Amino acid sequence: MYLDWVKHLTDVKEQARFQNIVLGSKPVLDRLGDILKEYEKSLDRSETDLSAYETPNWDYKQAHKNGYRACLTKIKDLINLDQRILKV
Repeated sequence: MYLDWVKHLTDVKEQARFQNIVLGSKPVLDRLGDILKEYEKSLDRSETDLSAYETPNWDYKQAHKNGYRACLTKIKDLINLDQRILKV
């Protein structure tokens, strides 16, 4: 679990309590991860479609897709509670 989940809390007890809340939400976060993977697959399909290059501003669209992919990756990492072990 990333420290980002509890860094807004200063009290150690509050951090531990909130950590337990987040860990208790693992099934919901796992489902969210599945949804984000579906979004990423859709993005992959759009990037391999040759018609994407038919528009004159395809490079701007590609830059947008790159940013979207980076955001999806960041969120998927954050909700993967097995990434790092939080020591509170």
